[in-house]
Amino acid sequence: MSRQEPATFRPPLTGVGLPLLLGALGGAAVGLLAGVPVLVAALFGAAASAIAVSLRQLSGLKVVAGEEGLEVSRPEAPFRAPWSELRLGFGLAQREDGSVQRYAVVADARGRSFAFAEPVSAAPCQQVSGADGRPVPVVELREAALLLALLVQRAGRWEVLPEPLRVAPLDLAAGFAEAAAPSPALPRVAGEGGAATGPASDAALPGDPPVSPEASPSPLVRGGQGRGGQEHSGRRQRFGLVALLAKLGTKLTASLGKVGATALKAAKTANVGWAAASVATWSVLFSWKFAVAIMIQLFVHEYGHVHAMRRAGMKVRGLYFVPLLGAMAVTEDAFPSRRAQAYVALNGPLWGSLLALVPAGLYAWTHQPIFAAVASWWALLNLFNLLPIAPLDGGRVMQAFAYSYSSSLGLAVSALGLAGAVALGASLGFSLIYLVALLGLMELVAESQARAGARALRLLPEPARFGPRHYLYLRAVAGPAPGGSSEPLFLKALERQQQAARAAPLRPLELLAWGLAYAGLAAALILLVYLLRSAPGAEAASRLLE
Repeated sequence: MSRQEPATFRPPLTGVGLPLLLGALGGAAVGLLAGVPVLVAALFGAAASAIAVSLRQLSGLKVVAGEEGLEVSRPEAPFRAPWSELRLGFGLAQREDGSVQRYAVVADARGRSFAFAEPVSAAPCQQVSGADGRPVPVVELREAALLLALLVQRAGRWEVLPEPLRVAPLDLAAGFAEAAAPSPALPRVAGEGGAATGPASDAALPGDPPVSPEASPSPLVRGGQGRGGQEHSGRRQRFGLVALLAKLGTKLTASLGKVGATALKAAKTANVGWAAASVATWSVLFSWKFAVAIMIQLFVHEYGHVHAMRRAGMKVRGLYFVPLLGAMAVTEDAFPSRRAQAYVALNGPLWGSLLALVPAGLYAWTHQPIFAAVASWWALLNLFNLLPIAPLDGGRVMQAFAYSYSSSLGLAVSALGLAGAVALGASLGFSLIYLVALLGLMELVAESQARAGARALRLLPEPARFGPRHYLYLRAVAGPAPGGSSEPLFLKALERQQQAARAAPLRPLELLAWGLAYAGLAAALILLVYLLRSAPGAEAASRLLE
């Protein structure tokens, strides 16, 4: 079995609005002095501020959970301990605004303690007592519920769960639909019912026998051994490069009727208002003929993604047109595997490239320049989407390759893609690339924040024993009360993290095959533009590749 990557938990990134604004204003001022476009300079200034804020957070407190144990890196009293030595408790802390915060506290064999909670309020918590009697701050952590899940399973602290939650859910997928059912009562802890705070206690959890003082002189109880459980294996989609290549041949023709029906279904999900706005925008900037041509290409390209998503078993929310930016197919699920990510990403350019062959063939038959121009620009549009920049299709293919090795490499490749996008935009004077890079940066931030959750889920020894209600309970014992408005968002994020955690990486031969498919498709598009370069209306597209 391969070694699992450690999960890193950090405090939420707060107070970024003012630094970003100041960075944007400073960049705009420098742009005015240096003769750089103000919008571009402002984006660079804001990006520089975001990098500075991120580096500041990376150098601060972090909690690293690995297969061997837990490590808390902080300036004061850092500690590292194996899972078997960790003790866990709960308590209530007073916030400066008068509210009360539930928290969890973990300690090593020497009593060095670390208290943490789910982010609830902007007001800081007062310090609480650790296992050794010393005051410790309560630190807000993103994904605190998942850290608690690791402590329960790896430190063997199953007794902190109510009796109904100690049994594995029968159907994990159905659990998300049933998560709205009333949750078991939260544990009563020391200090509940009053304003005073006190040491953590886990002695009165629902369904647990009381913990005797003789057996546990500390309010924190040493963990025991966890129970055996069922192994859970996510469903794997049985498709591969053959499904991609088969679309080039008879299978696409044989299934034309079915494709037409599902394409009509996809067209119904497209927002008519935004589609009309896109047509109007392209018509004003160019001509109505160009608008019609570009909308046809965008629809076929995005329908390639929709078709691939459905083949991969993913739920499709809809197909959306965005004026000036193109269109996008939106799914409600995470990719079930890295192979599925590459498959979905390449199907858009593949369908768009096949469509570009139609006007290319008409040009070869009629020698009408309009067909050559349409074919060249359609090919160039798909080639642009193959650039290795997230959220473009090429960027998603590169992510599938890199994340198959490690999430750190995936983030590094995404960051390099963004840097390349900025350099390309600067060299070509193509301002749209900057907007694409900004969207990619937002996606990169979201991906990096979700990385700890997916890694933590992979570290669970018995993931099948925990369903949505388990995570809601653990979230409530160290954070917001159950039933709040943020619960649906938490459950949705959890579902996507579980899908990402189960995503199988690409095997070496699959990496080679998909890499060749990516390079071959890009080369074919470049060749098509090159062959049509001498036709009137197509030379402008070929000049962009020179």
